Amino acid sequence: MKSTTFTLNTTQINSFWQPTLESSEALKGSYFNLNNALLNEVLKIQQLGLVIWSPDSNEYGLLLGELQKVCGWSNELLKKMGPENFLSHLVSSSFTGLCLLMKHMNTYLTSIPENQLHNFRAIYDYELVGNDGHIRRICQENSILTLDKNSKVQYFLSCISNISNVKRDGKQHLFLTGSSKEMLIEIDQLTNVCTELQLLTTRELEIARFMGKGLQSEEISELLNIALTTVYKHRQNILQKLKMQDTSEALHLLKTLKMI
Repeated sequence: MKSTTFTLNTTQINSFWQPTLESSEALKGSYFNLNNALLNEVLKIQQLGLVIWSPDSNEYGLLLGELQKVCGWSNELLKKMGPENFLSHLVSSSFTGLCLLMKHMNTYLTSIPENQLHNFRAIYDYELVGNDGHIRRICQENSILTLDKNSKVQYFLSCISNISNVKRDGKQHLFLTGSSKEMLIEIDQLTNVCTELQLLTTRELEIARFMGKGLQSEEISELLNIALTTVYKHRQNILQKLKMQDTSEALHLLKTLKMI
């Protein structure tokens, strides 16, 4: 397990993405074709938000779903705010943590071959103050929508959800995929220490999925044809690797990060 402490001032987070001055109005216009009634209704039912945004222009290209319920800000207000002002409403500890997470994301992006950048996914969480003054924990999943000719991110596609039910006070997480090596990073907001957590094995993820479906250890043992003590050992490993003591919260986190 590796731990690293970063000293970083809270300048604009989008600087980590090395934006360029280029943009494609033709491509941007095509994104608005996504704005159809059926997609918007599905997102509202699932209580998800879908956002297209540019780290270059610091603008939202598209906002879909019931964002008022997700993050406490209406689509109209978010459109006026733009990504930079949106960040100003993060709880201060989450903003500092997000700066650190963005640094990891940028480093990770540089490790991905250009022809595989479409596989990049970054899932992370932060606390946000809504227009009603309430604090919500938000999960955001980023993928790359388009790159410019210099292979810099031009547009991101983000899915956001409210995960206030996940109790991880004082912690933030980042799960990165797309490179040959996945990464799971935890930030201690009190110390600003970033720790790379050990990833779960295929067997541990399999057992976690069964646990997430409500199966008991005895049932998992029988299904996988392994000793009950082996199941217990895997369960202990899952908690130890995630640095957690509560099984339910560990499963919540794994589901939030889409690891199971």
